Amino acid sequence: MIKTPIKLLRYNTGNDKKAFVKFKNDFDAVIFNATIVAYSGSSIADLVSVHKNQYIIDPQTYIFQHSVSAIQNKEKNGIKKSVVKYMEQLPRELCNAIESGKGLTQEYISSMMDDLVQCVYKFEMDFVNQFLSEKEYDKYLKYAGVSGPHPMFVIPPYFMIKKEYSKNDISSWMRLNKESYLKTKQLSTNELIASQIVIDKELLLNDHFFKEIKNMFKDIPETYVFLWIDDFDSFSCGEEYQIGYKKLLELFYECNVYPVMAYGGYDSLVLCNKNIKYKLYGVAQSVGYGEKRQITPVGGGLPVNKYYFLPLHARLKFGEAAQILRDNGYFDLRITNKQHSIDYYNNICNCKQCREVIKNDIDNFVAYNESVPFSINGKNGPVNRNRPTTYASFISAIHFLNCKVNEWESIINKSKDQLADDLRESYRKYLPMEFGTIDNWCKKYVD
Repeated sequence: MIKTPIKLLRYNTGNDKKAFVKFKNDFDAVIFNATIVAYSGSSIADLVSVHKNQYIIDPQTYIFQHSVSAIQNKEKNGIKKSVVKYMEQLPRELCNAIESGKGLTQEYISSMMDDLVQCVYKFEMDFVNQFLSEKEYDKYLKYAGVSGPHPMFVIPPYFMIKKEYSKNDISSWMRLNKESYLKTKQLSTNELIASQIVIDKELLLNDHFFKEIKNMFKDIPETYVFLWIDDFDSFSCGEEYQIGYKKLLELFYECNVYPVMAYGGYDSLVLCNKNIKYKLYGVAQSVGYGEKRQITPVGGGLPVNKYYFLPLHARLKFGEAAQILRDNGYFDLRITNKQHSIDYYNNICNCKQCREVIKNDIDNFVAYNESVPFSINGKNGPVNRNRPTTYASFISAIHFLNCKVNEWESIINKSKDQLADDLRESYRKYLPMEFGTIDNWCKKYVD
Protein backbone atom coordinates (compact mmCIF):
# COMPACT_ATOMS: atom_id res chain seq x y z
CA MET A 1 0.00 0.00 0.00
CA ILE A 2 1.29 3.46 -0.91
CA LYS A 3 1.98 5.50 2.22
CA THR A 4 3.29 8.91 1.15
CA PRO A 5 1.13 11.63 -0.46
CA ILE A 6 0.77 10.90 -4.17
CA LYS A 7 1.92 13.75 -6.42
CA LEU A 8 0.11 13.51 -9.74
CA LEU A 9 0.51 15.53 -12.92
CA ARG A 10 -2.48 15.53 -15.29
CA TYR A 11 -1.99 15.68 -19.05
CA ASN A 12 -4.41 17.78 -21.11
CA THR A 13 -3.00 18.71 -24.53
CA GLY A 14 0.02 18.21 -26.74
CA ASN A 15 1.33 21.55 -25.48
CA ASP A 16 1.99 19.86 -22.12
CA LYS A 17 4.65 17.47 -23.45
CA LYS A 18 7.66 19.67 -22.86
CA ALA A 19 6.65 20.34 -19.27
CA PHE A 20 5.95 16.64 -18.65
CA VAL A 21 9.47 15.70 -19.68
CA LYS A 22 10.98 18.59 -17.72
CA PHE A 23 9.28 17.57 -14.46
CA LYS A 24 9.36 13.80 -14.90
CA ASN A 25 11.30 13.31 -11.66
CA ASP A 26 9.14 15.59 -9.52
CA PHE A 27 5.83 13.74 -9.66
CA ASP A 28 4.95 10.16 -8.74
CA ALA A 29 2.75 9.40 -11.73
CA VAL A 30 1.04 10.98 -14.70
CA ILE A 31 -2.71 10.82 -15.22
CA PHE A 32 -4.46 10.86 -18.59
CA ASN A 33 -8.11 11.06 -19.53
CA ALA A 34 -9.25 7.99 -21.47
CA THR A 35 -10.44 10.00 -24.47
CA ILE A 36 -6.97 11.51 -24.90
CA VAL A 37 -5.34 8.09 -24.62
CA ALA A 38 -7.72 6.59 -27.18
CA TYR A 39 -7.18 9.45 -29.63
CA SER A 40 -3.41 9.96 -29.15
CA GLY A 41 -2.19 6.55 -28.03
CA SER A 42 1.16 6.77 -29.79
CA SER A 43 2.00 10.18 -28.30
CA ILE A 44 0.88 9.00 -24.86
CA ALA A 45 3.17 5.99 -25.17
CA ASP A 46 6.08 8.35 -25.89
CA LEU A 47 5.35 10.29 -22.71
CA VAL A 48 4.84 7.20 -20.58
CA SER A 49 8.11 5.71 -21.81
CA VAL A 50 10.16 8.66 -20.56
CA HIS A 51 8.36 9.11 -17.26
CA LYS A 52 10.23 7.59 -14.36
CA ASN A 53 7.36 5.71 -12.77
CA GLN A 54 3.75 4.98 -13.51
CA TYR A 55 0.63 6.28 -15.16
CA ILE A 56 -3.10 6.33 -14.45
CA ILE A 57 -5.92 6.38 -16.98
CA ASP A 58 -9.14 8.07 -15.88
CA PRO A 59 -11.88 6.03 -17.64
CA GLN A 60 -14.23 9.06 -17.76
CA THR A 61 -17.39 6.97 -17.91
CA TYR A 62 -19.30 9.82 -16.27
CA ILE A 63 -19.26 11.69 -19.60
CA PHE A 64 -21.93 9.33 -20.93
CA GLN A 65 -24.35 10.71 -18.35
CA HIS A 66 -24.15 14.13 -20.03
CA SER A 67 -26.49 15.16 -22.79
CA VAL A 68 -25.06 14.33 -26.21
CA SER A 69 -24.33 18.04 -26.83
CA ALA A 70 -21.64 17.93 -24.13
CA ILE A 71 -19.57 15.40 -26.08
CA GLN A 72 -20.21 16.81 -29.55
CA ASN A 73 -17.65 18.67 -31.63
CA LYS A 74 -17.67 22.46 -31.97
CA GLU A 75 -19.87 22.32 -35.05
CA LYS A 76 -22.41 20.14 -33.17
CA ASN A 77 -22.66 17.83 -36.17
CA GLY A 78 -21.17 14.77 -34.53
CA ILE A 79 -19.49 13.33 -31.46
CA LYS A 80 -15.91 14.42 -30.80
CA LYS A 81 -13.35 12.22 -32.52
CA SER A 82 -11.57 11.50 -29.23
CA VAL A 83 -14.84 10.28 -27.66
CA VAL A 84 -15.65 8.16 -30.73
CA LYS A 85 -12.19 6.55 -30.54
CA TYR A 86 -12.77 5.74 -26.86
CA MET A 87 -16.25 4.38 -27.52
CA GLU A 88 -14.71 1.91 -29.95
CA GLN A 89 -13.06 0.28 -26.92
CA LEU A 90 -16.34 0.01 -24.96
CA PRO A 91 -19.38 -2.30 -25.23
CA ARG A 92 -21.38 -1.86 -28.41
CA GLU A 93 -24.61 -1.53 -26.39
CA LEU A 94 -23.24 1.57 -24.66
CA CYS A 95 -22.21 3.14 -27.96
CA ASN A 96 -25.63 2.46 -29.46
CA ALA A 97 -27.35 4.22 -26.56
CA ILE A 98 -25.11 7.26 -26.85
CA GLU A 99 -25.29 7.54 -30.63
CA SER A 100 -29.08 7.26 -30.58
CA GLY A 101 -29.29 10.08 -28.04
CA LYS A 102 -31.23 7.91 -25.56
CA GLY A 103 -28.69 8.37 -22.78
CA LEU A 104 -27.87 5.87 -20.06
CA THR A 105 -30.15 4.73 -17.27
CA GLN A 106 -29.03 2.85 -14.19
CA GLU A 107 -30.90 -0.24 -15.40
CA TYR A 108 -29.24 -0.15 -18.82
CA ILE A 109 -25.75 0.19 -17.32
CA SER A 110 -26.43 -2.58 -14.84
CA SER A 111 -27.40 -4.91 -17.71
CA MET A 112 -24.00 -4.42 -19.38
CA MET A 113 -21.83 -3.98 -16.26
CA ASP A 114 -19.77 -7.14 -16.76
CA ASP A 115 -18.85 -6.14 -20.31
CA LEU A 116 -18.21 -2.52 -19.37
CA VAL A 117 -15.90 -3.45 -16.50
CA GLN A 118 -13.95 -5.87 -18.68
CA CYS A 119 -13.59 -3.38 -21.53
CA VAL A 120 -12.41 -0.56 -19.25
CA TYR A 121 -10.01 -2.85 -17.37
CA LYS A 122 -8.50 -4.11 -20.63
CA PHE A 123 -8.20 -0.56 -21.98
CA GLU A 124 -6.36 0.71 -18.90
CA MET A 125 -4.06 -2.29 -18.71
CA ASP A 126 -3.25 -2.92 -22.38
CA PHE A 127 -3.95 0.06 -24.65
CA VAL A 128 -0.77 2.02 -23.97
CA ASN A 129 1.37 -1.10 -23.92
CA GLN A 130 0.38 -2.01 -27.48
CA PHE A 131 1.97 1.23 -28.69
CA LEU A 132 5.06 0.59 -26.56
CA SER A 133 5.37 -2.78 -28.30
CA GLU A 134 4.91 -1.25 -31.76
CA LYS A 135 7.69 1.24 -31.03
CA GLU A 136 9.79 -1.61 -29.57
CA TYR A 137 10.24 0.28 -26.31
CA ASP A 138 9.49 -2.98 -24.53
CA LYS A 139 12.56 -4.62 -26.14
CA TYR A 140 14.75 -1.75 -24.99
CA LEU A 141 13.37 -1.93 -21.44
CA LYS A 142 13.87 -5.68 -21.35
CA TYR A 143 17.45 -5.27 -22.58
CA ALA A 144 18.09 -2.60 -19.94
CA GLY A 145 16.62 -4.81 -17.23
CA VAL A 146 13.98 -2.22 -16.38
CA SER A 147 10.33 -3.00 -15.80
CA GLY A 148 8.04 -1.25 -18.25
CA PRO A 149 5.52 1.43 -17.36
CA HIS A 150 2.33 0.17 -15.79
CA PRO A 151 -0.74 1.69 -14.13
CA MET A 152 -0.25 2.94 -10.60
CA PHE A 153 -3.98 2.39 -10.14
CA VAL A 154 -6.75 0.90 -12.21
CA ILE A 155 -9.90 2.99 -11.91
CA PRO A 156 -13.18 1.10 -12.55
CA PRO A 157 -16.06 2.63 -14.52
CA TYR A 158 -17.76 5.25 -12.36
CA PHE A 159 -20.76 7.54 -12.50
CA MET A 160 -21.30 11.03 -11.15
CA ILE A 161 -23.88 12.04 -8.56
CA LYS A 162 -25.79 15.13 -9.71
CA LYS A 163 -27.40 17.73 -7.48
CA GLU A 164 -30.85 17.18 -9.01
CA TYR A 165 -30.89 13.44 -8.26
CA SER A 166 -33.53 12.04 -5.91
CA LYS A 167 -32.59 9.83 -2.96
CA ASN A 168 -33.41 6.77 -5.05
CA ASP A 169 -31.23 8.03 -7.91
CA ILE A 170 -28.31 8.67 -5.56
CA SER A 171 -28.66 5.17 -4.08
CA SER A 172 -28.88 3.54 -7.53
CA TRP A 173 -25.82 5.30 -8.99
CA MET A 174 -23.77 4.66 -5.85
CA ARG A 175 -24.70 0.96 -5.98
CA LEU A 176 -23.43 0.88 -9.55
CA ASN A 177 -20.18 2.52 -8.47
CA LYS A 178 -19.66 -0.13 -5.81
CA GLU A 179 -20.64 -2.98 -8.14
CA SER A 180 -18.16 -1.68 -10.71
CA TYR A 181 -15.40 -1.52 -8.09
CA LEU A 182 -16.02 -5.07 -6.82
CA LYS A 183 -16.18 -6.57 -10.34
CA THR A 184 -12.92 -4.82 -11.30
CA LYS A 185 -11.33 -6.12 -8.11
CA GLN A 186 -12.23 -9.65 -9.18
CA LEU A 187 -10.48 -9.15 -12.53
CA SER A 188 -7.26 -7.73 -11.09
CA THR A 189 -4.16 -9.67 -10.18
CA ASN A 190 -1.72 -7.43 -8.31
CA GLU A 191 -3.00 -4.03 -9.46
CA LEU A 192 -4.23 -1.45 -6.99
CA ILE A 193 -7.86 -0.63 -7.69
CA ALA A 194 -9.00 2.91 -6.86
CA SER A 195 -12.62 4.01 -6.99
CA GLN A 196 -13.66 7.47 -8.16
CA ILE A 197 -16.41 9.67 -6.71
CA VAL A 198 -17.59 12.59 -8.86
CA ILE A 199 -20.20 14.95 -7.43
CA ASP A 200 -21.81 18.35 -7.74
CA LYS A 201 -20.72 20.33 -4.68
CA GLU A 202 -24.33 20.54 -3.51
CA LEU A 203 -24.00 16.87 -2.50
CA LEU A 204 -21.82 18.09 0.38
CA LEU A 205 -25.07 19.37 1.91
CA ASN A 206 -27.00 16.13 1.32
CA ASP A 207 -27.25 13.73 4.28
CA HIS A 208 -28.46 10.89 2.06
CA PHE A 209 -25.28 11.13 -0.01
CA PHE A 210 -23.17 10.69 3.13
CA LYS A 211 -25.24 7.64 4.04
CA GLU A 212 -24.50 6.14 0.62
CA ILE A 213 -20.78 6.91 0.93
CA LYS A 214 -20.76 4.95 4.17
CA ASN A 215 -22.66 2.09 2.52
CA MET A 216 -20.16 1.97 -0.31
CA PHE A 217 -16.95 1.96 1.71
CA LYS A 218 -17.84 0.38 5.07
CA ASP A 219 -16.75 -3.08 3.94
CA ILE A 220 -13.96 -2.19 1.48
CA PRO A 221 -11.36 -0.53 3.77
CA GLU A 222 -7.86 0.56 2.73
CA THR A 223 -9.19 1.66 -0.64
CA TYR A 224 -7.96 4.70 -2.54
CA VAL A 225 -10.72 6.93 -3.87
CA PHE A 226 -10.25 9.74 -6.39
CA LEU A 227 -12.52 12.62 -5.45
CA TRP A 228 -13.74 15.23 -7.93
CA ILE A 229 -16.09 17.93 -6.67
CA ASP A 230 -17.44 20.22 -9.38
CA ASP A 231 -15.62 23.58 -9.54
CA PHE A 232 -14.59 23.26 -5.89
CA ASP A 233 -12.08 25.26 -3.86
CA SER A 234 -12.36 24.80 -0.10
CA PHE A 235 -10.68 28.17 0.52
CA SER A 236 -13.51 30.12 -1.11
CA CYS A 237 -16.53 27.77 -1.25
CA GLY A 238 -18.34 29.22 1.75
CA GLU A 239 -19.01 28.04 5.31
CA GLU A 240 -21.72 25.44 4.65
CA TYR A 241 -19.71 23.70 1.93
CA GLN A 242 -16.59 23.75 4.09
CA ILE A 243 -18.53 21.98 6.85
CA GLY A 244 -19.85 19.41 4.37
CA TYR A 245 -16.41 18.82 2.87
CA LYS A 246 -14.89 18.21 6.30
CA LYS A 247 -17.75 15.84 7.10
CA LEU A 248 -16.90 13.88 3.95
CA LEU A 249 -13.21 13.69 4.91
CA GLU A 250 -14.20 12.53 8.40
CA LEU A 251 -16.37 9.82 6.87
CA PHE A 252 -13.51 8.60 4.69
CA TYR A 253 -11.34 8.50 7.81
CA GLU A 254 -13.94 6.44 9.69
CA CYS A 255 -14.20 4.00 6.77
CA ASN A 256 -10.38 3.78 6.56
CA VAL A 257 -10.23 4.84 2.90
CA TYR A 258 -7.69 7.15 1.31
CA PRO A 259 -9.07 10.10 -0.71
CA VAL A 260 -7.01 11.66 -3.52
CA MET A 261 -8.18 14.98 -4.98
CA ALA A 262 -8.58 14.56 -8.74
CA TYR A 263 -8.36 18.35 -9.27
CA GLY A 264 -6.94 20.25 -6.30
CA GLY A 265 -5.13 23.43 -5.34
CA TYR A 266 -2.95 24.37 -2.41
CA ASP A 267 -5.82 23.80 0.00
CA SER A 268 -5.73 20.13 -1.03
CA LEU A 269 -1.95 19.95 -0.69
CA VAL A 270 -2.09 21.24 2.89
CA LEU A 271 -4.58 18.48 3.72
CA CYS A 272 -1.93 15.93 2.65
CA ASN A 273 0.32 16.93 5.56
CA LYS A 274 1.15 14.01 7.84
CA ASN A 275 -0.13 15.86 10.93
CA ILE A 276 -3.64 16.41 9.55
CA LYS A 277 -6.17 13.93 10.97
CA TYR A 278 -8.91 14.12 8.33
CA LYS A 279 -6.56 14.20 5.42
CA LEU A 280 -6.05 13.67 1.73
CA TYR A 281 -3.55 11.17 0.36
CA GLY A 282 -2.67 12.84 -2.92
CA VAL A 283 -3.54 15.59 -5.39
CA ALA A 284 -3.55 15.81 -9.18
CA GLN A 285 -2.83 19.06 -11.01
CA SER A 286 -2.48 20.08 -14.61
CA VAL A 287 0.30 21.99 -16.34
CA GLY A 288 -0.26 25.58 -15.23
CA TYR A 289 -3.92 25.26 -14.29
CA GLY A 290 -6.63 22.75 -13.39
CA GLU A 291 -6.61 23.25 -9.64
CA LYS A 292 -10.38 23.11 -9.80
CA ARG A 293 -12.51 22.11 -12.74
CA GLN A 294 -16.13 21.97 -13.77
CA ILE A 295 -17.53 18.52 -14.51
CA THR A 296 -19.83 19.54 -17.35
CA PRO A 297 -17.83 21.08 -20.22
CA VAL A 298 -18.40 24.78 -20.81
CA GLY A 299 -16.97 27.18 -23.37
CA GLY A 300 -13.77 28.86 -22.30
CA GLY A 301 -13.54 32.59 -21.80
CA LEU A 302 -11.07 34.94 -23.41
CA PRO A 303 -7.47 33.89 -22.66
CA VAL A 304 -5.67 36.18 -20.22
CA ASN A 305 -2.17 36.26 -18.77
CA LYS A 306 -2.06 34.69 -15.33
CA TYR A 307 0.76 34.33 -12.85
CA TYR A 308 0.97 31.96 -9.88
CA PHE A 309 1.71 34.13 -6.85
CA LEU A 310 3.52 31.66 -4.62
CA PRO A 311 3.09 33.36 -1.22
CA LEU A 312 -0.71 33.35 -1.75
CA HIS A 313 -0.68 29.96 -3.53
CA ALA A 314 -3.07 31.34 -6.12
CA ARG A 315 -3.18 32.03 -9.85
CA LEU A 316 -3.84 35.72 -10.34
CA LYS A 317 -4.40 37.86 -13.38
CA PHE A 318 -1.05 39.38 -14.22
CA GLY A 319 -2.29 42.89 -13.39
CA GLU A 320 -3.38 41.77 -9.91
CA ALA A 321 -0.01 40.15 -9.22
CA ALA A 322 1.87 43.21 -10.49
CA GLN A 323 -0.28 45.48 -8.30
CA ILE A 324 0.55 43.43 -5.19
CA LEU A 325 4.25 43.79 -6.00
CA ARG A 326 3.79 47.51 -6.61
CA ASP A 327 1.93 47.94 -3.30
CA ASN A 328 4.82 46.24 -1.54
CA GLY A 329 7.46 48.50 -3.06
CA TYR A 330 8.93 46.19 -5.68
CA PHE A 331 8.92 48.93 -8.32
CA ASP A 332 10.03 51.77 -6.04
CA LEU A 333 12.35 53.94 -8.15
CA ARG A 334 14.44 54.87 -5.08
CA ILE A 335 15.78 51.30 -4.99
CA THR A 336 17.74 49.70 -7.82
CA ASN A 337 16.07 47.15 -10.05
CA LYS A 338 18.81 44.70 -9.13
CA GLN A 339 17.97 45.03 -5.42
CA HIS A 340 14.29 44.59 -6.21
CA SER A 341 15.09 41.36 -8.04
CA ILE A 342 17.07 40.13 -5.02
CA ASP A 343 14.14 40.98 -2.73
CA TYR A 344 11.80 39.18 -5.11
CA TYR A 345 13.90 36.01 -4.95
CA ASN A 346 14.08 36.23 -1.15
CA ASN A 347 10.39 36.89 -0.53
CA ILE A 348 8.26 35.95 -3.54
CA CYS A 349 9.72 33.19 -5.70
CA ASN A 350 13.21 31.84 -6.15
CA CYS A 351 12.38 29.25 -8.81
CA LYS A 352 14.64 28.60 -11.80
CA GLN A 353 12.08 30.00 -14.24
CA CYS A 354 11.77 33.31 -12.41
CA ARG A 355 15.55 33.65 -12.26
CA GLU A 356 15.79 33.02 -16.01
CA VAL A 357 13.08 35.59 -16.74
CA ILE A 358 13.85 38.37 -14.25
CA LYS A 359 17.63 38.00 -14.00
CA ASN A 360 18.93 41.13 -12.25
CA ASP A 361 16.16 43.49 -13.31
CA ILE A 362 12.68 43.40 -11.74
CA ASP A 363 11.26 45.14 -14.82
CA ASN A 364 11.74 41.84 -16.68
CA PHE A 365 8.83 40.49 -14.63
CA VAL A 366 6.62 41.95 -17.38
CA ALA A 367 7.64 39.01 -19.63
CA TYR A 368 4.92 36.99 -17.88
CA ASN A 369 2.46 39.45 -19.44
CA GLU A 370 3.70 39.25 -23.03
CA SER A 371 0.70 39.26 -25.37
CA VAL A 372 -0.37 39.62 -28.99
CA PRO A 373 -3.50 41.28 -30.42
CA PHE A 374 -6.37 39.32 -31.93
CA SER A 375 -9.91 40.07 -33.03
CA ILE A 376 -13.24 38.48 -32.21
CA ASN A 377 -16.61 39.11 -33.76
CA GLY A 378 -18.84 41.07 -31.40
CA LYS A 379 -22.45 42.18 -31.79
CA ASN A 380 -21.33 45.44 -33.35
CA GLY A 381 -18.47 44.12 -35.42
CA PRO A 382 -14.85 43.09 -34.73
CA VAL A 383 -13.52 43.60 -31.19
CA ASN A 384 -9.77 43.82 -30.56
CA ARG A 385 -8.29 41.94 -27.62
CA ASN A 386 -4.90 40.65 -26.47
CA ARG A 387 -3.98 37.08 -25.65
CA PRO A 388 -0.87 35.55 -24.06
CA THR A 389 1.98 34.68 -26.41
CA THR A 390 3.11 31.08 -26.61
CA TYR A 391 6.25 32.11 -24.73
CA ALA A 392 4.35 33.82 -21.90
CA SER A 393 2.03 30.84 -21.51
CA PHE A 394 4.97 28.45 -21.42
CA ILE A 395 7.07 30.31 -18.85
CA SER A 396 3.98 30.84 -16.69
CA ALA A 397 3.23 27.12 -16.79
CA ILE A 398 6.82 26.17 -15.93
CA HIS A 399 6.82 28.71 -13.09
CA PHE A 400 3.54 27.18 -11.86
CA LEU A 401 5.01 23.67 -11.78
CA ASN A 402 8.15 24.90 -10.05
CA CYS A 403 5.85 26.40 -7.42
CA LYS A 404 4.07 23.07 -7.06
CA VAL A 405 7.38 21.29 -6.47
CA ASN A 406 8.18 23.91 -3.82
CA GLU A 407 4.77 23.50 -2.20
CA TRP A 408 5.03 19.70 -2.06
CA GLU A 409 8.39 19.99 -0.33
CA SER A 410 6.83 22.27 2.28
CA ILE A 411 3.84 19.98 2.78
CA ILE A 412 6.10 16.99 3.40
CA ASN A 413 8.75 18.72 5.55
CA LYS A 414 6.82 21.27 7.63
CA SER A 415 4.36 20.76 10.45
CA LYS A 416 0.71 21.64 9.96
CA ASP A 417 1.13 24.55 12.37
CA GLN A 418 4.02 25.96 10.34
CA LEU A 419 1.95 25.67 7.15
CA ALA A 420 -0.99 27.47 8.76
CA ASP A 421 1.25 30.21 10.16
CA ASP A 422 2.89 30.76 6.76
CA LEU A 423 -0.47 30.92 5.04
CA ARG A 424 -1.90 33.42 7.50
CA GLU A 425 1.22 35.60 7.39
CA SER A 426 1.23 35.73 3.57
CA TYR A 427 -2.43 36.70 3.34
CA ARG A 428 -2.07 39.26 6.09
CA LYS A 429 0.77 40.88 4.17
CA TYR A 430 -0.20 40.52 0.51
CA LEU A 431 -3.99 40.17 0.45
CA PRO A 432 -5.34 41.37 3.83
CA MET A 433 -8.94 41.58 2.57
CA GLU A 434 -8.93 37.75 2.30
CA PHE A 435 -7.16 37.13 5.61
CA GLY A 436 -10.38 36.36 7.49
CA THR A 437 -11.36 33.70 4.94
CA ILE A 438 -7.98 31.98 5.18
CA ASP A 439 -7.88 32.27 8.97
CA ASN A 440 -11.28 30.58 9.25
CA TRP A 441 -10.17 27.82 6.85
CA CYS A 442 -7.08 27.13 8.98
CA LYS A 443 -9.19 26.97 12.14
CA LYS A 444 -11.55 24.48 10.52
CA TYR A 445 -9.07 22.12 8.86
CA VAL A 446 -5.62 22.62 10.38
CA ASP A 447 -5.60 24.05 13.94
